[in-house]
Amino acid sequence: MIPSHLHRPFPRPVLAALSFLLLPHFGVAQSILRTAGDFTLLGGSAISSTPATGTVISHGNVGLSPTGESAITGFGPAVVNFGAVVATGSTTALARSDFLAASAGLAAMTGGTNLTGLDLGGRTLASGVYRFDTTAGLTGALILDAQGQNNAFWVFQIGTSLTTAANAAVTFANLGSNGGSDLGLFWNTGTTVIIGADNIVAGNYLSGSSISLGNHSGGSARALALSAITLDQNTLDAWGGPGGGDLTGGLTFGGGGNVTAIPEPATNTALAALGALALCLYSRRARTSTIRG
Repeated sequence: MIPSHLHRPFPRPVLAALSFLLLPHFGVAQSILRTAGDFTLLGGSAISSTPATGTVISHGNVGLSPTGESAITGFGPAVVNFGAVVATGSTTALARSDFLAASAGLAAMTGGTNLTGLDLGGRTLASGVYRFDTTAGLTGALILDAQGQNNAFWVFQIGTSLTTAANAAVTFANLGSNGGSDLGLFWNTGTTVIIGADNIVAGNYLSGSSISLGNHSGGSARALALSAITLDQNTLDAWGGPGGGDLTGGLTFGGGGNVTAIPEPATNTALAALGALALCLYSRRARTSTIRG
């Protein structure tokens, strides 16, 4: 039988610190969009689908704030699958507030690469932050290369407008072991988002004014705008990203509303190993001092 004096408990502050290191922290972080992520389309002044036929919005709600839902036109015949047209009120107001918080956090992210004056077409970009002081354009194909990483993310900080040409496309390559389900892609613009016809779109489009989608453009995307959203026979699926994801991964809120990257699993594993070592050393020291005493 082990003597009772060897059962001396660790001090609670020590246990708390060690348990933090030992926990793997592999849980899914809440999306930085918060309740705005419940919407595939969230506008401020109006949402219109013209012609109404041919537009299909999936896996998210359609709503306006502060303008009333009477300014949502064309639904139906435009279709909302796995979602609904939500009446303007506390739900849409909270979603708008969460959208604004996410946009501010994305705009404040530091570092990254300045691409001002360059077209995004024909480029292959690794995970990171990319900045345009004024306008940004996409002609042709943009490839986002996850380089085998989980929680890869791309943030495009655009001072004014984003404009894409007809037949432009955003695609992903070299996904991580999670199949891309935890990728994050955010287009954060100061003014308008203008998508050309027949585009393959992807990600979360956050506009400081309006968003318009050209004829038959579609993909895995959300459109969140402070004013109007106009549609033209578009198919948008908020949860249609690689691995069935909604492209809100890779980022989380830190202190003070700051947006930060989610650590790679390798980092969490290293922390867990460090915690285990610390616990082992502490336990050995405690046993030694108890026996000597």
